[in-house]
Formats: sequence, C-alpha cells, structure tokens
Amino acid sequence: MIGKILLRLFALFGMTLTCVACYGTAYDEYHAEYGASGRVVDPQKNPIEGIEVSLGEKKTYTTEDGRFYIHNLDYQGLHFKDVDGKRNGGEFADRHIPLNQPNVDLGDIELLKID
Repeated sequence: MIGKILLRLFALFGMTLTCVACYGTAYDEYHAEYGASGRVVDPQKNPIEGIEVSLGEKKTYTTEDGRFYIHNLDYQGLHFKDVDGKRNGGEFADRHIPLNQPNVDLGDIELLKID
C-alpha cells in the first residue's frame, strides 16, 4: 500500500519537473526586464553625482554628470536617495518614480535640496 502511494507521488513529482523543464515557468512570460536611464539634477539643472538609484534590489549611482542606467526584473519603480550627505553639493530629498513601461529614458530628474 505504501509502495503504491510513494510510486504515485514520485510519478507526480516527475511529471511536474518535466513540465517545468519543457515549458518554463510563468514568471518568465509575464515579467519583462525593466530598465531606466536619465540624469539627476538640482533645481538649477546642475548634475548631481553620487545619488543612489535603486530598482527593486538592484542599485547604481549617478556619475559625475548626473547620469545613470539601471535594469532589473522588478518594475515597481525607481527610488533616488542621497547617501553621501553634503559631499555632492547639499542634501537632497528622496524621490520615487513609478515605471509604467520597460526601458525608458526619463530625461532630467530634479531632486530638491533640503538643507
């Protein structure tokens, strides 16, 4: 009796593995890779270096000219955070921008000073 139950369980497990191996998972079908690029600036349109840009768990930092590029499977939105305090010309407020489409150039993103 136990042998028949184990045989059926192993058969079910084997069929499940075969389906996943042959057809993939639904996650790959419905989650496109999202990416964004742009330039982070202050209210006077000066570039801001060293701003942390995150998309889900992925992070990058703006370059000397304020530019960034980031991509990830997570599409909840971009988060901008000043992690170096006043080193980049002042302290800037955090900002969140939702992403409505994959691979978008956001142009200039303005962060407000809080000092």
